[in-house]
Amino acid sequence: MLYRLLGLCLLGFAVVTQGATQVARFNPAEKGWLADHQELRVGVVEMTPPILYFDGSQAKGLVPDYLSSLAEKLGLQLNIAHFDDQEALHAALRSGEVDVIGAAMQGATVPADLHCTRPYLSLPAALFATGGIAEQGLTALDGLEVSVVAGSVWEEGIPHLLPSLNVMAFNDLGQALRAVLSDRAQAYLGDAASVNHLIATSAGYDGLREMMRLDMTVDVALATLYSEPVLQSLLQKGLDRLSTRDMQDIWYNWQGLEAPVKQDSRLLSLTLWGLLILVWSLLIGWAVRKHSQKALAHHRSKTRRSISRLRRRENLLKQKLLGLKQKTKRYRVRAKSLRQQVDFLHAVLPSCSWSWDPEEISCQWDDEMYALAGQERGAFTPDPASILRLVHEQDREHIARLFDVDNRNEIRVSYRLLLADGRVRRVLDYSHYVTGEDDGAGRRVGICWDVDIFFHNDGQLPDSGLSESSLEIESTEK
Repeated sequence: MLYRLLGLCLLGFAVVTQGATQVARFNPAEKGWLADHQELRVGVVEMTPPILYFDGSQAKGLVPDYLSSLAEKLGLQLNIAHFDDQEALHAALRSGEVDVIGAAMQGATVPADLHCTRPYLSLPAALFATGGIAEQGLTALDGLEVSVVAGSVWEEGIPHLLPSLNVMAFNDLGQALRAVLSDRAQAYLGDAASVNHLIATSAGYDGLREMMRLDMTVDVALATLYSEPVLQSLLQKGLDRLSTRDMQDIWYNWQGLEAPVKQDSRLLSLTLWGLLILVWSLLIGWAVRKHSQKALAHHRSKTRRSISRLRRRENLLKQKLLGLKQKTKRYRVRAKSLRQQVDFLHAVLPSCSWSWDPEEISCQWDDEMYALAGQERGAFTPDPASILRLVHEQDREHIARLFDVDNRNEIRVSYRLLLADGRVRRVLDYSHYVTGEDDGAGRRVGICWDVDIFFHNDGQLPDSGLSESSLEIESTEK
């Protein structure tokens, strides 16, 4: 039972793991799009390192690394096109020059005809300030200036999220940070990854400190036209195919950065479903265990009752066996006595046998029968007429019944034989009719005894040497 419960638990964990990593397959429309396109054309606008920046004509950063892994999952070649601003990028997307916007900032003003995927990159936001203000907290910035990068989500979002702060926009991240160091602004608001990367790779920013983390993130997603639902679904499935190992390989190239948590509501949903299945597995295992215990107890009780019945039956059979042994012993004693009596009968009463087939002319006699009738084999033919001539005329009527074709009854008859020397021999005959195969024609079979000894010894038999001289056979039934 314990192994069953353990197996159900392992099954639940397997479902959780498989559910968390399972990604929907491409449908026929998506497969058709992939078959018609050899490359994924992506348009981007430069952002801050290490998110997205240009090194000559080559795009570098987290965004290009994610796009490269995405194209590999889709089986396409990646083609990244650079644009100077968002307006030019949007125009290129609408004209079909590019298929996808590679880094759309969610939260910023997004045109109505664009559709964004779920964020594939989420970076935490933070406030950076000099040492004195960093120790005072967020309330020290009320009514003061905060620097941001022009065109970022913070330039439009701070007046709504933190209305007590005054926003100062700068063209790039370096200018915004230097404004804080020169006291033109009291703090900088932006993603922590860009600031930490700039401080780690450039000199002159040692006086800045991370003041606090905000409950906000910079979310980067892919954007396509609403008129491209197949491409939208294809991109989302490609992002879902990025495993934790793939993201670890991307972030390994950017040492010192905090790996963001991939925002994926589907992963959370699958995890919850997996936990629910696990709980159900445990409940089912518990129910099966209780049922098995109950069934086992019932089986044991039933087995004990069966054993008790078998033991009673065994004792009864032992008693019957003992009785059979006693009866067998008595039967053996009686059989021995019967054999002795039969041997005695054969010794004192010579017997012979004969048979008669109605379809044959003569009877079949054995040698003893010829001797009993005082005839010799070959010199005498034992047909019914010849046999009747050997019988005393007063007994012939009784003997005629033996040769009646229609008489199939058992016949016991005694008669006298006339021997050739003039003597008379008394014979006791017993015969019965034996049918042939398939109730066909049969034959009469008989046996004869010479009973003259009764008349020559005044009706007494010679001494047999047995304790009982009677020829009456006792019944062997109790």
